[in-house]
Amino acid sequence: MRDAYKEFDWLATYGPFYDVSCVSFARSLTPREALTRLGAGPGDIEQVTFDGLQERTVECIDADDLRSDYVGALETAGWTVLVQLWTGSGAFNCLLPALSQGTEVVSISRNLHADDSFTYAIDGEEITCFNQLSPHARMGSEPDRLFLEMWEVGLDPNHEWEGPGLHAPFQRSFALAKKLTGVAFSQSMLEMRFLASVIRNE
Repeated sequence: MRDAYKEFDWLATYGPFYDVSCVSFARSLTPREALTRLGAGPGDIEQVTFDGLQERTVECIDADDLRSDYVGALETAGWTVLVQLWTGSGAFNCLLPALSQGTEVVSISRNLHADDSFTYAIDGEEITCFNQLSPHARMGSEPDRLFLEMWEVGLDPNHEWEGPGLHAPFQRSFALAKKLTGVAFSQSMLEMRFLASVIRNE
């Protein structure tokens, strides 16, 4: 099972995700409902391709100096997948309680120059969260809730890593998300059309 992360190796070479990104999975919410919980107004939501998502993200960054994020959402297998590129995970860190109210959310953020995190939230509460490079140092109301699942994908919940550190923690985090949601985030999903909106992060 510890090789399960290999199906997510494409993320390690796909710049928009590997550099700075946040991918979240929200159960039993439609894309429109999820974006609305993040603060999108009814008239703000539009349909875009993945190329359009990237273009609108750059426009958003240039327009207001990172005070807003551009978030895309698509639905698959009973979950909405939310994609945020290049602007960190601000919207999700601040709005995760609202997004997870009455449901569950898995969120994976990547920032080469700051913090790579994994968060599992239920009904407005962070249940388990950890830095992907330090899975032994978990926080949340139930830090050991995902102990077995973490061990199965190679995010050893007991081991304090030294030297070069844990191999492929970003990909392993997506393998953990798949175990929790049943959704494998794949490159083919990027061929789908997204609902998307500007989200204020302040």
